[in-house]
Amino acid sequence: MLKFSQLNESKKFFPDPSIIKRYAAFIIPLYISGELKCDEKLLDEWLEMHKSKERIKNIGMICELEILAVKQILENPTTTTGFTQLKDELEKKCPKLEKFMRKYYRDTKDLEQ
Repeated sequence: MLKFSQLNESKKFFPDPSIIKRYAAFIIPLYISGELKCDEKLLDEWLEMHKSKERIKNIGMICELEILAVKQILENPTTTTGFTQLKDELEKKCPKLEKFMRKYYRDTKDLEQ
């Protein structure tokens, strides 16, 4: 009697959540301020996960808003190629992120008024 008729040796890919969270942290404020649009449920989920009591529990979890934030600039970070692209971007000191954020920078003269 054969116990296993087929072997499944597929490898699962688990991206490092701290890398995705660090990159998304620059883009999330644009969703909160309304400069970038997203579903309110995603924003509520992110805010809920980052309450002081919940923050420690969810340190290793990535929410959909963080993935959406990275997708604004790069591929999906939960795939192997997307995560490799994200790591390369961080090693190059985030030129794509800086280019993306440039249009949201404000002139210091506006802040003085």
